[in-house]
Amino acid sequence: MPKRDPRGGAAERSGAGAAAQPRCEAQTKQGRLCQSFALPGSTRCIAHDPERASDVQAARARGGAHASKLRALQGRRSRLDSPRALLGFTATLIYDVVEGKLVPEIGRTALYGISIQRQLLESSDLEQRLAALEAQVPAGRRGRWRG
Repeated sequence: MPKRDPRGGAAERSGAGAAAQPRCEAQTKQGRLCQSFALPGSTRCIAHDPERASDVQAARARGGAHASKLRALQGRRSRLDSPRALLGFTATLIYDVVEGKLVPEIGRTALYGISIQRQLLESSDLEQRLAALEAQVPAGRRGRWRG
């Protein structure tokens, strides 16, 4: 006896949830059957349903726009090895997000990377300054600071 699903349907005890969902009946460009799940109440998936062709095309266009904006950012790779370079890149990045030239999620990720780069630059600067101070101490006096 099948167990009652709280949403009103019936589910078998063997857990036939995804396996019971019908597959798309359309053929791919290679001539094989599509492996996607069919939409509820349909025999086709979202990619092969002719009634949803405009939705699929709009989604592909949005994806292409996001990808082109990401490629534009990648084309601007500059050396971010100084505070001045980080400042300039950050300002451009912020303006691009505000003007809608760049997706906020990409801007947020880039700003996170910039914060890490800033910390690395600061650590490197401290290391160089410490090495310069240690080089000024005579060889016999290294290890202890005496007045």
